[in-house]
Amino acid sequence: MSVSKILIVDDDPTQLELCREIFQLMKAEVACASSGEEAIERLKEERFDVIVSDLVMPGMNGIDLLMAVQQRGLNIPVIIITGYADMENAEECLHLGSFDYIAKPYDPYLLQATVRRALYKQGRDREWRLEHQRKFRKEAVKTRLKFPHIIGQSAKMQEVFAKVSKVAESNANVCIYGESGTGKELIARAIHYNSARKDRPLVTLDCTAIPEGLMESEMFGHVKGAFTSAATEREGVFQLADTGTLFLDEIGELSLPLQAKLLRVIQCREFRKVGGTKPIKVDVRIIAATNKDLYKAVQEGTFREDLFYRIEVIPITIPPLRERKEDIPLLVDFFIEKFNRQNKKAIKGVSSRTLTLLLRYDWPGNVRELENCIERAVVMADSDIIDVEDLSTLIKNAGAKCVTETNGSSHLSLKQVEKEHILRVLNEVNGNKTQAAKLLGISLRGLQYKLKAFEAESALHDQAS
Repeated sequence: MSVSKILIVDDDPTQLELCREIFQLMKAEVACASSGEEAIERLKEERFDVIVSDLVMPGMNGIDLLMAVQQRGLNIPVIIITGYADMENAEECLHLGSFDYIAKPYDPYLLQATVRRALYKQGRDREWRLEHQRKFRKEAVKTRLKFPHIIGQSAKMQEVFAKVSKVAESNANVCIYGESGTGKELIARAIHYNSARKDRPLVTLDCTAIPEGLMESEMFGHVKGAFTSAATEREGVFQLADTGTLFLDEIGELSLPLQAKLLRVIQCREFRKVGGTKPIKVDVRIIAATNKDLYKAVQEGTFREDLFYRIEVIPITIPPLRERKEDIPLLVDFFIEKFNRQNKKAIKGVSSRTLTLLLRYDWPGNVRELENCIERAVVMADSDIIDVEDLSTLIKNAGAKCVTETNGSSHLSLKQVEKEHILRVLNEVNGNKTQAAKLLGISLRGLQYKLKAFEAESALHDQAS
């Protein structure tokens, strides 16, 4: 596959370097020009797929460059980067034919996503998607994993995938931790369908959906006449999941008496139906999930310690969406394609201001909330690009509040944007500088230099205060 070529135009060397690193993470070929005049000279010699230009530059500014590209008949999308003080000029750029504009301070993932939309317009994004899918398939073959509906390229999700690849091959019980809407059941399914039990039953029991008085019957079944409404004999989920996997969702909600009965089944691999006397042997792998801290629940006396150690042989924690925001553009694309098929629509993507809002929103409902948001937007959108007006009032208001809080205090400098991005990547890889440098597309020495500069700046700030 030919590599996409991106031309960055800015008179600020720091901005050029920051953009170069962001686009190198996309595996794109990046060229830099420090002025509009230099960019025109580069365009005479090379063909580029996208131009990303600052608006305010001495000499030929971003609008002049846009007009020059059009006058030469070059069919190249031009993305304008602008400060909030120049928003009126940015709007003018749209009227003059720029592909889109992005206001500073911007999120690196927003910039990547906007460029990918521009590549889509050029027919290049299809190549990127195909290459991405090929790479994903290669990784899946290498690890023998199937994650058809789990989207995530962030470091934290890659850690989850790596742990799942090890766990799936065993028979160990697993406890999946995560907030509501993070995709705990999807991870449970991934473990089951990549295990030796994949051709056997996967049975799910939501521990919050069944009244406590009926839960024992739901788990173990009952014999005829065991209680007033037991007109016939019934199998419970343990019997239904025999030789397969039982997924106990929100296990932290089980009462202590039921926890004791569950512990016995796990220990003895047998149970009795409600009202029955005959022991029934079962071979079941347990995958539990909870949005609670079970260890804390043990300390508080609401969860049995012996059951905790039986359930949590292998713990897996799924990060909330607010801690892996670089996955949001991928998830947005995935959900747009999904709901395009379901609703016979042809939405191509989201506008940059919409993606800015989606990236700044904290998503308390996690991936499930984002999915709901995109489904609504796909249905309501009147054009082939989702705009802010297509989102729910709740998300629009919350996003507007985030923008106001960001802009109301002080504008971030380019150095601050770079610093936040570097520190975010470092946090995602748990401080591993070698891995962070690789993700950032810079050398380890370069990363160490930048971190020392951050420390020196912080020390000067402390002295001043």
